[in-house]
Amino acid sequence: MGGRSVSGDVDESVAIKLGAVASADAQTPASIVGRATSFYVNLPETARSALRRLEQSGTPDERRWFEGELMRLLLKTDFSLTQRMMAAQAARALPVDASDAAIDDDADEWMSAAEA
Repeated sequence: MGGRSVSGDVDESVAIKLGAVASADAQTPASIVGRATSFYVNLPETARSALRRLEQSGTPDERRWFEGELMRLLLKTDFSLTQRMMAAQAARALPVDASDAAIDDDADEWMSAAEA
């Protein structure tokens, strides 16, 4: 990810987690920070405000609940992307003409080739 370099301060535990996540994901810490920053600044102000309020005033249970909801939404989105990609891939394997006659002709052609 190219672009402009920015810096920020995080506490030691976040820096350690960042290093571990970067290593596990085969990414650089800078690329993870860049994506996280891009995600945050592209949120609408109301969402950024709600996130700041949760960080400042939320209980640990409320923060865990939010993390769980966010994870569920990301997994649901990932599942939808997978379905779309599978449908596109399957569509290429389907015959252009799916009429009974065309399928019968294709089956006859396949059987003839198998017998030869």
